[in-house]
Amino acid sequence: MPGVLESTINFIADRLDRRGFLTRAAVVGSAVVAAPLEFGLRPRSAYAAICNCNGSNCPCGSLCCDGYSEFCCTLYGANACPPGTITAGWWKVDGSQFCGGAARYYLDCNAQCGTCGCGPGGVCSGACSGTGCGCAQGNCGNRKSGCTRFRYGQCNQQVPCVGPIVCRVVTCAPPWSFDPACSTTSRTDNATRNHDRPCLNEPFGALETVEAGDGTVRVSGWAVANTDYDRAGYRILVGDRFVSHGLAELPRPDVKFAYPAFPPGTGLDVTVNAPAGKQLVCLWGVDRRNGRQSLIGMREVVVGGPVGALEGVDTAPGQVVVRGWALSGARRRKRATVRVFVDTGFVAELPLTDLPRPDVVAANPGAALESGFRVPVAVAPGKHLVCLWATDPETGAQTIIDAEEVVVP
Repeated sequence: MPGVLESTINFIADRLDRRGFLTRAAVVGSAVVAAPLEFGLRPRSAYAAICNCNGSNCPCGSLCCDGYSEFCCTLYGANACPPGTITAGWWKVDGSQFCGGAARYYLDCNAQCGTCGCGPGGVCSGACSGTGCGCAQGNCGNRKSGCTRFRYGQCNQQVPCVGPIVCRVVTCAPPWSFDPACSTTSRTDNATRNHDRPCLNEPFGALETVEAGDGTVRVSGWAVANTDYDRAGYRILVGDRFVSHGLAELPRPDVKFAYPAFPPGTGLDVTVNAPAGKQLVCLWGVDRRNGRQSLIGMREVVVGGPVGALEGVDTAPGQVVVRGWALSGARRRKRATVRVFVDTGFVAELPLTDLPRPDVVAANPGAALESGFRVPVAVAPGKHLVCLWATDPETGAQTIIDAEEVVVP
């Protein structure tokens, strides 16, 4: 075998030009040692001979083959070390375009070894830690996960043994500012200067509650900026209408427990006005550093509104009189505003119902006594469609009560 190796190296070297000789010779040497027969007998490049892409069938130009680990947000959504891993070290890139020219910090999230030992190297095998090796999510377009056994060592130095790198975290904030287990000892690797993923620049969070009331919707959840773990902004839309915005800054110890790097205040709990009926509620997170937005979640709910009855439309020459009752409020106990439309035009409004209706109170215990109304409206002679709407004067929620076609003499 040594004779085959030597002959192959000499044969290849004779056919290499002088440009990049040392680099190419190193690759050739690696290829011959790693795959001597395959490289010597097949007309292919040295790089292809040693490129196994972490056991996958991916082309060697794929991200899975570039030697670096995938970012955690690609795998889990959060730009944070996932459960079962610890931060084992970090490095920085100077003058990053992604942090406004400031340094950008990369952290390795290594698997934990449990009771396994790891010898003097300080890193146990994937088999020991239960970490598989391959392209992240089985996709050639993602970098590898669970393959690299390496540790920079500035974080969690009290842990003597860690497993392979599962994924990476990157922020514009120094690691020691949010993770007390990391020291300020710096390492620099500008080769990763342009490594990026869309999820790194977008907020992350969860939409947890969407509760519909009468003319209102309560929205709760949490959000954080992936870029620097700062407070994220939020935007709430009901249907196609923007209804609220602010900062996600309420205390969320449960989120802090799950993601120790996140700040303690990431929560939001907001009640907004909404039209009655079926509505799509969307919560967006906003990164205040770069203005990027991401959809945190959406949910469809049915918003309640005022209730009532159109009991009659009496006609007289040039006039109609609209009669009925209406209630509003979260428990439908308050007087409502009544609006009358004739055909397609608004013609009259009664600010609050004003006639006593003990029968309505009997059917709706606790309701306002003055829930009845009688609204006269001047109308031109002829056939008309009279529509009755009730509105909650506090929330603005509207409900169409009924419509009736009449002929005005």
